[in-house]
Amino acid sequence: MAPTECKFEDKIIEMHGDIKTLVTEFKNMNGSLKGYKEDFEHHKEDSVGYRKKIDMVWAIVHSVKWVIIFLFGTGVLYKWIR
Repeated sequence: MAPTECKFEDKIIEMHGDIKTLVTEFKNMNGSLKGYKEDFEHHKEDSVGYRKKIDMVWAIVHSVKWVIIFLFGTGVLYKWIR
């Protein structure tokens, strides 16, 4: 088979470089996305303990609030302050 001439050969050769660059960038992006996903999973696991601590602090604050309200309501805290 004899080679045929293509009038778009120059444009195809020019596009070849652009396509190689795009493929390389997509591969790099894929690696970056995998890294971000792993970082997110790690952060998600680490944040569970932090959220438990924050929930405990809020539970204590609300419990103390209701104890103070109860003591003021019964007059015990009011007598102690005077």
